[in-house]
Amino acid sequence: MAVSRLFRSFSGLHKANARIQAYPFGYKHSRALSSDSFNNGDDTVLPVLIVGAGPVGLVLSILLTKLGVKCSVVEKSKTFSNHPQAHFINNRSMEVFRKLDGLAEEIQRSQPPVDLWRKFIYCTSLYGSILGSVDHMQPQDFEQVVSPVSVAHFSQYKLIRLLLKQLENLSFKFCTSEGLEGLNHGTFQEKQLLMGHECVSIKASDDFVSVTASFLKDGKRMERNIRCNILVGTDGAGSTVRKLAGVDMRGEKDLQKLVSVHLLSKGLGKYLLCERPGMLFFIFNTEAIGVLVAHNLEQGEFVLQIPFYPPQQNLEDFSRRICEQIIFKLVGRELGDINVIDIKPWVMHAEVAEKFLSCGNRIILAGDAAHRFPPAGGFGMNTGIQDSHNLAWKIASVVKGIAPTSILNSYETERRPIAVFNTELSIENFKAAMAVPAALGLDPTVANSVHRVINEGVGSILPSVLQRAILDGIFTIGRAQLSESFLNENNPLGSSRLANLRRIFEEGKSLQLQFPAEDLGFRFLFIQSSLISTSWSFTRDYFEF
Repeated sequence: MAVSRLFRSFSGLHKANARIQAYPFGYKHSRALSSDSFNNGDDTVLPVLIVGAGPVGLVLSILLTKLGVKCSVVEKSKTFSNHPQAHFINNRSMEVFRKLDGLAEEIQRSQPPVDLWRKFIYCTSLYGSILGSVDHMQPQDFEQVVSPVSVAHFSQYKLIRLLLKQLENLSFKFCTSEGLEGLNHGTFQEKQLLMGHECVSIKASDDFVSVTASFLKDGKRMERNIRCNILVGTDGAGSTVRKLAGVDMRGEKDLQKLVSVHLLSKGLGKYLLCERPGMLFFIFNTEAIGVLVAHNLEQGEFVLQIPFYPPQQNLEDFSRRICEQIIFKLVGRELGDINVIDIKPWVMHAEVAEKFLSCGNRIILAGDAAHRFPPAGGFGMNTGIQDSHNLAWKIASVVKGIAPTSILNSYETERRPIAVFNTELSIENFKAAMAVPAALGLDPTVANSVHRVINEGVGSILPSVLQRAILDGIFTIGRAQLSESFLNENNPLGSSRLANLRRIFEEGKSLQLQFPAEDLGFRFLFIQSSLISTSWSFTRDYFEF
């Protein structure tokens, strides 16, 4: 493989004055190749600390541990969320998982059957008329033409459970803020996941990074200091590490605000399973509009995404009871077994960090901490997992003294352009998703413009009650165009709109799920070494674990 060839070229140049030792991912010099190596031999300094225990941080901790790098993870939450969140795993991420002790195979065994999630369905209600559907799986997807492993539909919280199982097999210990006093007394603890520990300050020096983590113990707020050679921020879109490092985001903010409703209904799942199985259901009717994500039809697990327009609307407008009523309107009838589990607002952004490394390459950003995409196409989690895969061997080569710290620059050189590209691609795909309601006479850009006028223009001087009434009135008028008496083949305008809608589906101009060329068709190329001038390209399987 390319990396092994690089290490062999290093060894060929230094046979006269360095002894080579076998190492799991290539070849290792018995001494560091550069005086700027981060391996300073101080046992009180943890080689790598990862902040954030989402999929990206957990994958990175697994890869580093398998490469023999001592690391630990801190996570501000006390428990892991069961909110499904991301759910689509693309080919490249599945290839990474294929190298992690059967993880890809376990995902494929545990996910719903492909025929239950291969389609996006557009309808007036789940029991009402179907406006169109798109099948996102092709024969080659099952024949392993472009990749040895297929894409998967697997909720994030279930993936985290499998990743935690892998860490447990690697002898990681999962601890709460009630224990682990050792980190306060000058010795690091490797292979630990510290829950309920929030990073509150960072101080970088020439020798290490000092991280202060805040936690509650016996009802009192306490702090723990951890020194590390490298700090990796995988702490999500609102990354504390990124903010403390003074790294700004660039791109488009506030593309859309939504409320995410996690719900269970085995009755609804059974109906859809038999009548119209799919992954996403785009529902447009006179009473409500929303997108239902079917995480598992057999288990009846769903997430509903509802447009949200603050400050005229607030989170109290989406109580459990109100959400149930919205769900019934979108379903087309009441459900006897509905269970609304969680309701949370979120904001869609399309931004990339201005840099992925800072403080002399000692602080590194990955995943949503480095880039925030619209969910269209599932690029967020997948790009982050691939960040970790790119980063792990480079950190290992530095910590083990195989390569100079300058090799870490290649992480930003390689991954940031992909993040920028994926941001643009996800925006394009998001706009494609908006083409469907626009064809039905519900152009979201018009709704957003009206909302801005109310917030920032003449409408802002009106009483809040009147602002809310105006917004509700405009939305009611807009949704009236979706009535079956209007949207049918006998109505000239309705017939024209339905024809435009069919053309969008036939020409593949609606929201897309798979991007195999973009997921797999990239190569990395750089020239970087203080010892030799070498260039090489990394292909998809550039690294064996």
